Amino acid sequence: MARAIRDTADGAPSLVLFCDEGAGAAARLASCFDFPIEVRAVAGSTSEPAEPEPLPVVPPGPDDVDDLLEQLAGNGLEVVLEDGSWRGELLGLEVARVALWPAETGGDGRHHLEAGVGRFDRDAAAAMHEGESTREGLRRALGIVSERRHRGAGTHPLSLLARSRWLRADALADPGTVGAVSLEAVQSTFPADSVREESPAAALGADPHGAEILVVFGSGAGLDLVPVAADTRELHAPDARLVLAVPPRDHMAVTDELAARLVEPADVVEVAAGWS
Repeated sequence: MARAIRDTADGAPSLVLFCDEGAGAAARLASCFDFPIEVRAVAGSTSEPAEPEPLPVVPPGPDDVDDLLEQLAGNGLEVVLEDGSWRGELLGLEVARVALWPAETGGDGRHHLEAGVGRFDRDAAAAMHEGESTREGLRRALGIVSERRHRGAGTHPLSLLARSRWLRADALADPGTVGAVSLEAVQSTFPADSVREESPAAALGADPHGAEILVVFGSGAGLDLVPVAADTRELHAPDARLVLAVPPRDHMAVTDELAARLVEPADVVEVAAGWS
């Protein structure tokens, strides 16, 4: 993606984005801001104005897996639905997932609980621990992750993953830290493709006055936090108050500036990082 910035006649900022892919999504995100942003899709040596893509449809999860969800919750995991899949997370990190074993590929056509940190770890665990029961596999994965991922654990690969989701997990346990009385995890419009990808994590709830509040958590220096947060508000609750929650060391001036330039501005708050 190439970018060109120019000033309008009245001195207000204006932006032109040239996209070789994802132009429709970029055009939708651009509409969240209160200054002119033109998005153009590159086609060969020319470009044309991009049409905004519609908001994604959030698929429902399978509704015949209550016993599997009870196993996740019974082991102290956060049960999260994202992109149509139920997941068990420890401080925001996936350690188990409810997966369908399709009959056409040799499965039984039923949903099963698979333990592991992400798809590759689940596949490796299945190969290395063939015959292991679901409960044993879940206890093993949970033990490995909990040893390295807890408050004050220090630097370790397992404590570096999915930190935005870790912030969300802490807020789900104590909503008052972000000015809410209740929160529930919801999917953002750009969910992470893997546990290694850091992306904003969202939660929807109510503030002390009973009004809707959407809190989007970000970790690191990613500039996608503000537009993805605004886009996610449009998906779940267009009239909700939007709050962006970041650790103090990741609170950048550009985040405040972009949050203030949304059509419906957002508040930025600092939250303690559980890994510190």
